Amino acid sequence: MIPSLPPTSVPRHGRVDQPTDLCVVGAGYVGLTAAACFADLGHRVRCLEANPARLDLLREGGIPIVEPGLDELVAHSVEAGRLSFTGDVREAMGEASIIFLCVGTPPRPDGTPDLGQLERAARDVVTATERDLVLVTKSTVPPGTGEALEILCAEAAAPGQRVSVVSNPEFLRESRAVEDFFHPDRIVVGAEDPEAGRRVAALYEPGPAVVLSDRRGAELVKYASNAFLAVKISFANEIAGLCERLGTDAGPVLRGVGLDGRIGTQFLNQGPGYGGSCLPKDLAGLLAVGEAVGYAAPLAAAAEETNARARRAVVEKLETALGGLAGARVGVLGLSFKPGTDDTRDSPAVDLVRLLVERGAEVRVQDPLAAPLALPAPRVDKPLDVAVDADALVVATAWTDYAALDPGAVGAAMARRIVLDAVNVLPTERWRDAGFVVYGVGRGAATSFHPVVWAPIEWALRSRLEPAGLPERDGLPERDGLPERIPALA
Repeated sequence: MIPSLPPTSVPRHGRVDQPTDLCVVGAGYVGLTAAACFADLGHRVRCLEANPARLDLLREGGIPIVEPGLDELVAHSVEAGRLSFTGDVREAMGEASIIFLCVGTPPRPDGTPDLGQLERAARDVVTATERDLVLVTKSTVPPGTGEALEILCAEAAAPGQRVSVVSNPEFLRESRAVEDFFHPDRIVVGAEDPEAGRRVAALYEPGPAVVLSDRRGAELVKYASNAFLAVKISFANEIAGLCERLGTDAGPVLRGVGLDGRIGTQFLNQGPGYGGSCLPKDLAGLLAVGEAVGYAAPLAAAAEETNARARRAVVEKLETALGGLAGARVGVLGLSFKPGTDDTRDSPAVDLVRLLVERGAEVRVQDPLAAPLALPAPRVDKPLDVAVDADALVVATAWTDYAALDPGAVGAAMARRIVLDAVNVLPTERWRDAGFVVYGVGRGAATSFHPVVWAPIEWALRSRLEPAGLPERDGLPERDGLPERIPALA
């Protein structure tokens, strides 16, 4: 059972006017969601899956990913005869002339995407039939991939067979994928063949904004969107760090910024940084594309560094709170990169665990769903188990289950009552009332910290005295009766 997820309804959506035979290659996160949702719209979908274990699970009625509402969609469409799964490429093709390529494009160590799976999938479907095809890339790919696929497919195509490649990037959020498919902000279709582009756009329900562009532009939209979100999250953490130095709370500050209609509040929250399967990979991909064409992207590069700094800052804060991490017993609550999923790809929580262990802490971890492999710390079943004899707790994923914990019971199990809420999910006052010292991200305490008050005094005096043309010393004008340094306010 998936814990503490918001209710997700899967209404029966209106049927498309012209049901179409489709083939979806890949039953991973993007492919399975697309296959089930297209089938729910009324299209006839065959899904090709090369992994035997995953294929068996799907045929038995299970699904290999955690996504609210998706199991119901799959079951409904299979029962209605509009969705099936196979490992045979010719069977998967059926009568389809529109093929969605939804295979992995993982980053290499240098950040460039590995397009090998995409190339093999494209060749396989082209050689399985002699009819004209429209290959649709839903996988995130760098600009120029469509042209490369057309060249590669031309080598594999039968005489006279025409293969058009269309870019139709996905914008699905994990734990909200079904909702995002049926209620997207926009549908982006990029094609050099206008008719192929129109055919792909017509597969969706009318209503959302449709952005039609050339193929390279559509391929760039996904990279650009995720890079901007990465910049936005990194900016929020940069402001949160400044708030801590100034002794103020980043929450109202960022809310005040986000309520500006030109900016918006989404992704403008402080925390341990972004993670998951999209933002880190796509930001790295954007930087690699820029490097390939000799174009620097300093804002995107700065977001990447700021994100790494946000994770280090959490560990350094705990190190200060404990007076050192060597030998300290730390419980970490949360491993997935966000609540509602078991995905730990580039998860800030997993990174925090590794950083804590590297600095000598003894760490135990718990998550309602996620169980990553090769984690350098034992995983326990219940949140209270990580608290036993712990010197501190770190809340690293914003599961609502953690907000509902009884701080009294948690504190009774711990050696010291210290909690670092890296995702700002805990009811702070309730935990403080239970005797905890609570640390957050971007939550400074108002103080008379000297650098905070000294600079405004200096700037105020300078603006008042500079017109007199008085000589300066140590950053302030010399003047009879003016002390060389004004004491900081108490």
